[in-house]
This record gives sequence, structure tokens and C-alpha cells, in this order.
Amino acid sequence: MRFWHFVVASLLGACGHQDGIVGVLPLAAGGQGAGGAAAGFVEEFAQPSDLWQPQTELTGATTSVGEAGPSARDGYLAELRLPGHPEYTATSQVGAGYATQLATLERFHFGTYRTRMSFGACAANEEAVLAFLGYFNDGQDHDGDGIVDDLELNVQVTCSNLSRLYLTVFTDYEESPQGTLFRKLSRVVDFATGDSFETLATDSDEYGPTGNDPHLLQTEMLTVDALYELGFEWHTDSIRFFALIDGVERDLWTLTGAQRVPQQPVQILYNLWHPSTHWFPSEGPADFPAQDVPMRVDWASFVPE
Repeated sequence: MRFWHFVVASLLGACGHQDGIVGVLPLAAGGQGAGGAAAGFVEEFAQPSDLWQPQTELTGATTSVGEAGPSARDGYLAELRLPGHPEYTATSQVGAGYATQLATLERFHFGTYRTRMSFGACAANEEAVLAFLGYFNDGQDHDGDGIVDDLELNVQVTCSNLSRLYLTVFTDYEESPQGTLFRKLSRVVDFATGDSFETLATDSDEYGPTGNDPHLLQTEMLTVDALYELGFEWHTDSIRFFALIDGVERDLWTLTGAQRVPQQPVQILYNLWHPSTHWFPSEGPADFPAQDVPMRVDWASFVPE
């Protein structure tokens, strides 16, 4: 079996926005270029495969495949472990450049992406982001809108509060002499209350309330280390995020409009990384986790449209 190691290189402001990766992720040998996308897949993570490449930048970070998991579909899963470092501070090892990560070698395009995964917790004064996402940034402006393309379809949780799910779609991001330019939209779903919040504009990090859905009041949702099925359905002019709740697929957010939707193929990633501050609606500096934060993945699938 072949595993590839890579580093997220040429970071454009590291993580310039709390709900994005924002960097340049080079394709490894064998990956599809801008004009192509790979076929569908089902990955059980029972053994290492040529589909995935690991990244372990921090001392003590690990990614492993084929770990025993009694509640996993086939009894095996992948585990990513962000190592605890009590000597680190809020400003230590910040951003996706220090992520503990598994990423696909290939790029994939429109269709339905599903996964079943669990999330580890940390203290309320600490923070790590645990994510399943589609991502691609080669530093180019392919759509000609004057901003470097940054393609992201993010499903993210923060370890200090597992009740909140952060959903973000980026199409552009660039650090320039005139300041930070970006286009993205985000939604936060709080399963502790059923409330949701969305960013007010594509160039804004400010959130406003968007209502309450009783179906999303799920106080047991995203319980530490329990496996949950999540995913997104991606088309040319829409993206629908969803979660399986009590055996029913519930819509979390549907974003429409081709101008808001990434149009190029993306790599699929699982990763954990440390942000320097807490995420909305929390505020203030966030310490690096003192203890290990694990994330486990039972399976992943992609069905092209």
C-alpha cells in the first residue's frame, strides 16, 4: 500500500477566517488536475489504501486506519489524534498548517458525500476544530472575479462545545495589499437549542439569527465519541447539508445559486487543528488543548451525480 505525506503549503494568511482552511493544498502524484475528477468510492477504513494521504505535523500527532471499533459498521475505523500540549498557548501552532489530517489523493466533483464519525472534547478554555470537508486552492483565480479561488464545503465542530455544528461554503479568499478579500457563507446549528445563525453577507463574518427548528433540538446530538452520520449533496447550483437524526435524514442548510457554489473538483479531508480564538457565539483567546483530542471515522462514501 502507498501512503503520501504532504504539508499544506504557501498558506494565505494561515486560517484568515475562523470557519475556513484558507491555504494552498497541492495535489500529490496521481491526483486529478483542474480538468478532471475521480469516480465515486466507499471507504470502510479497515486497512490503509491508496485513496488517502496523512499529515501529522505536531509532535505526538497520529493518523491510523484499521483501528478496532465495536460500534463501527464493519468493526474498523480510522482515528486522527491531535496531541495535547499543555505547554502551548492560544497563539501556538495555529491554523491548518499544523493540522492532523487525512486527505484524498484524488479530486471529486458534484454528488453526495456521506460519512459516519465521532468527535473528541476538550476543556471550555481550550479549542480545536474537528472537520469533514471538501477543499481545493491552487492559488489561481479560475472564475476571473479578481479574487483567488478558495473552494471549501466545511462541516466543522469545536471541541470546547460539541453541540454546535458549523457549516461553511467558501468560493474565494485572498490576502492582498488592500486587505483580505473573500466570498463565503456560513451557518451555525446549535443542537442544544435548535437555533441557527447565518452570516449576513458573502464578505462578512457577522452572524444573525435565522430561527429555531424543533427537529434540530437534539441535546444528545454529537455526544463525545459517539458516531454520527453527516454529509452534503453538492450540485452545480446548490449545496444541501444534512445529518441522520433518530434514523431520519434532516436538512441542516440548503444554499442555492451557482455563484455561491464551488464549481471545480475538491479533495476530501478529515482534519483537526487549533484556532487561536473561540468561534461564534463564544469569544476570546482559546488555549491549545492540554490533552489529546481524537476524531474517529467509521466510513465515507461519495456517489457522483
